[in-house]
Amino acid sequence: MSGQVSELLAEKIALAEKFLQKYGAELVGATEELEAFVHTDGAFFQEKVEKRLWKRGEDYIRVDKMLFSKGPFIVLEFSDRPEGPYEDADPFPYDLPVDEFEAEICFDLGLDPA
Repeated sequence: MSGQVSELLAEKIALAEKFLQKYGAELVGATEELEAFVHTDGAFFQEKVEKRLWKRGEDYIRVDKMLFSKGPFIVLEFSDRPEGPYEDADPFPYDLPVDEFEAEICFDLGLDPA
């Protein structure tokens, strides 16, 4: 993954977390995980990533990225326990306009967009 795409994904993860806060989630910690990726050319790589842990109501939520052939996507992960297991909501493209991006976050949280 190119440095520019990594930076854009980091910005979009921060934006998603900003919307989580807007809709009542509170930061409760962070976890570090080793993630594995396979490029379309078959190359394999791993990286350590920190995922911030949010709590909203009874749900623990993390924001993650997914890499598809169509490009990077953002996904919210939900669990009823901080240690997981986490289930993914429907991923959405990271490059949506801000209002559509917020609408996706609201949808995943079960809210009507403001």
